[in-house]
Amino acid sequence: MTAVEIKNVKKVYGKGDAATVALKGVNFEANLGEVVLLMGPSGAGKSTLLTIIGALQSATSGTVKIDGQDITQLKEKDRSRLRLNKLGFVLQAYNLVPYLTVQEQFQLLDRVKKSGNLSQADLKGLLEDLGISGLVNKYPGELSGGQKQRAAIARAMYANPEILLADEPTASLDSARVEEVGQLFKKLAKDRQKAIILVTHDPRLEKYADHIYDMMDGQLTQRK
Repeated sequence: MTAVEIKNVKKVYGKGDAATVALKGVNFEANLGEVVLLMGPSGAGKSTLLTIIGALQSATSGTVKIDGQDITQLKEKDRSRLRLNKLGFVLQAYNLVPYLTVQEQFQLLDRVKKSGNLSQADLKGLLEDLGISGLVNKYPGELSGGQKQRAAIARAMYANPEILLADEPTASLDSARVEEVGQLFKKLAKDRQKAIILVTHDPRLEKYADHIYDMMDGQLTQRK
């Protein structure tokens, strides 16, 4: 089943002589049960596309469908509801609340999203899979970059989103952890029927992808 469908999406920043075209008529789709990579150099437009898929910003033109719903005309209240219930984010900046422990990050989400989150048993298994079950009482400032990254992945997965969007999710991880995280993404997609979209420079993730798209100068080409 198609979870994300994008048709002829363009994104232009600025106007007139100052206009910058970030996306040039992009077509893209991601299905439930699949891991999809968006690859390309910095400035190619990958993160712009990810934020449009995530309803964090709007396309200048084109159609963006999430679970069959065209989100281009949604009001901000409805976009917020969509992000809360259907979309999970893992950003490069981690976005962990600095004064909350890892465990409290999940408890905060329980207060914001009161149903549909993982069970405590599922969360325990997820933390063990990510190798951070012993860090639940630590604050973000007490974690290494790689540990923060894995905590951010766990928090995004805890909300049990239909679509998981990750921007460079393995940037701070060594090769052993990349293997584990890649396998976890693959398992999550297959076993829980999630659509997982990863923006990455990391070729170590390619073997876990069902589809790979290359982006260059705002244009997208499907490689696999």
